[in-house]
Amino acid sequence: MMRILFIAVLILLILIVCLLPLGIGWGVAALQRSSAWWTISWRAAGCAASAAVVAALCYGLLRGPDRLVTTSYTYAHCEVPPNFDGYRIVQLSDWHVGTFASRRERVERVVERVNALKPDLIVFTGDLVNHSAEEAEAFEDVLSRLRAADGVVSVMGNHDYMMYNPQFSRRERQANVERLQQLQRRMGWRLLLNDHVCIHRGADSIVIVGTESNGDGLEISHYERLLKKSYEGVGQQGFHVLLSHYPTYWRSHVLPQSPAILQLAGHTHAMQLQIGSWSPSAWLFDEWHGLYDAKHTDADHDADHDADAVSGATGRHSQRRSLIVSRGVGSVGLAFRLGAWPEVVEIRLKRV
Repeated sequence: MMRILFIAVLILLILIVCLLPLGIGWGVAALQRSSAWWTISWRAAGCAASAAVVAALCYGLLRGPDRLVTTSYTYAHCEVPPNFDGYRIVQLSDWHVGTFASRRERVERVVERVNALKPDLIVFTGDLVNHSAEEAEAFEDVLSRLRAADGVVSVMGNHDYMMYNPQFSRRERQANVERLQQLQRRMGWRLLLNDHVCIHRGADSIVIVGTESNGDGLEISHYERLLKKSYEGVGQQGFHVLLSHYPTYWRSHVLPQSPAILQLAGHTHAMQLQIGSWSPSAWLFDEWHGLYDAKHTDADHDADHDADAVSGATGRHSQRRSLIVSRGVGSVGLAFRLGAWPEVVEIRLKRV
């Protein structure tokens, strides 16, 4: 019932967006009856604008999910160990593979793109499925092809806790969560459930920390407990990368309560719609896509260029703490992307 209601509301919104320019044009034309030229011009403008909106929406449905882009960042910090200078991390997020059950090639294309980058480490920041573990199990052979020198490290997202399948009982939901976790381990992914792993290069190491974003959603006290548990046994020194699906808590909790230098997140999808540097997701999230710095908060919203984050003196880098939010590679609700193209994020660490 909820799904039918969602589809009905979505269709209504699409109709409003498509017909609004037409209505405005014809409405203005009705007020310009004294001038035949103005009447015809406004009607024509309304028709043209509505046609442009329809064309854009059709492109977002038919071609948008295939416009996979690679967004590259060079992240400079004095805490990057010498042996990790040039280390490349590829971030994937929000795959929602169930949306592409009939378009298997879209999932295969992402795997091919990632492997072609020859990363040192692949990280996945949550939402592998929409509603059930079965969605990911159908792609096990494809997802198992991801390759990196130090493997794949993953965390769970809100959808991975099957919170949006009203047909599941509590027991069925938990069984699906366990199936999804077992699947990731079977594929060779290192799943972090409020835990951490050290990556070594010679005598140097960096710490990858994974905090869950589970079905309890945005309860602040719950997230505080999970974050604290994730850092048990982790020292305050060194280069720490936090994987946590929600970007919401970066300023309020991650910065003051953890030693994480860089957090990698997803969740927002940029609402699968982006016009220039704006997206409606900005109404819901302070950080919704790109690179954010704790002291310099301008986000990089251009997915098609190499965002070089090297600037300023070493002193600044010693205090620098940042967040990168991925738009993700999949879609939820509707296989639609316009402007907010699906992305693979590549991060090159640089020692300064």
